[in-house]
Amino acid sequence: MNRVNKQDYICTAKKSPNNCKSKTGSLDKSSLKFLVDKYMDEYRDCYKQEDQWWGDKTLSWEKAIETAWKSRFANGKMHPHQYRVGEKKLDKGLQVCLRHNRKCDSFNDFHDIYCWIESICKNTDGIGSLTTYDIARRLGAWLGKQPEIVYLHAGSMKGAKKLGIKGETVSLNDFPPEIQELGATHAENFLCIYKERLSVVISDSYVNRC
Repeated sequence: MNRVNKQDYICTAKKSPNNCKSKTGSLDKSSLKFLVDKYMDEYRDCYKQEDQWWGDKTLSWEKAIETAWKSRFANGKMHPHQYRVGEKKLDKGLQVCLRHNRKCDSFNDFHDIYCWIESICKNTDGIGSLTTYDIARRLGAWLGKQPEIVYLHAGSMKGAKKLGIKGETVSLNDFPPEIQELGATHAENFLCIYKERLSVVISDSYVNRC
């Protein structure tokens, strides 16, 4: 498999989105549409690039599980989301996961994967909902199963609350139309990256719908 540069496939904020300042122009840069367009300009292909690694079909299912849990890229660097979790806790979760001996054809959809990983993480000290989602999404990449609803945790949950949306799993239809267009995976990432901007940015169509 070809190596992919680490900086090319981390779907996290490259720089603070709070630096987006309004300038004269035809597009209102405080609008939700502007933020969504800006997000897509920077991150449109980031999951495709990540999934070249996590979804490598030359790996066996067992090796794909190991790769997902170890949270390391092709260059050996750990994903920044898992820095604080640490290798020991991730390895503990990995060993439990492998002992389950779950077969790759036993999942109907992404939510099945998520629930399985969640059941392990909830019983492993120090592994929270963000890592649960990350590992599930990596395995989903290998299995060809993507989120169909939005999974909220950490920063994405804060972003959703700015829009008056609460819960751990939310239908994409509950979000403003601009965010719906992103799809569930990108919507989760968008909410995390732009969580600080969403307190002052609300879609006109969303306000009228409420």
